[in-house]
Amino acid sequence: MKRLFTINVVARSIILWLLFMLVMWSVFALGWFTHQQAWNTGVEVQRETGWQVFWFILWHNLLLIALIVVGNLFVRFGSITPGLLILAYQAVAIGWTAGTNNFMEPFPTVGTANEAFLRIGLWETTAYVLLCAVTLTKSLYIADTFPAKEWIETRRLRDLRFSFADVLLIGFGLLSLMSAAVFEAFLLK
Repeated sequence: MKRLFTINVVARSIILWLLFMLVMWSVFALGWFTHQQAWNTGVEVQRETGWQVFWFILWHNLLLIALIVVGNLFVRFGSITPGLLILAYQAVAIGWTAGTNNFMEPFPTVGTANEAFLRIGLWETTAYVLLCAVTLTKSLYIADTFPAKEWIETRRLRDLRFSFADVLLIGFGLLSLMSAAVFEAFLLK
């Protein structure tokens, strides 16, 4: 896990994305195996669309990203940051919600749910991972243990530096998030 902090941001993003997907799809499988009856509704729900949906989705996703970023920037205990824990929790929560078809507007089949994930959820989760990967190494307070007995490194916000690759990944993550919100609010059938 410590190696994650020493590799370049692109490699860190790929590793975190793969781990996120592994956890999410494993939890999805567990939810699907234990709650198969949730997929037998066969009812097609009319999805809400429009600006209200767009702002709702965007607000919730930006709040989640803010929690991940602030969690990473604030503190790190060994190899763990609050932002990394929030990202891991999201992988479990998304996997369970999807596996048990516990959406606000349930899907009639696993296939339609996975199709929607490829159109929307994949891009939202990629945004979470990218912003986590970029900010993971930029903690202001770093301790070897939890709880911190002493801070082995402290920085100020103005000391943070973002490379060109960092900025590109942040931009791609935010663009992915915005695209997913537009697609879900205006283009999803």
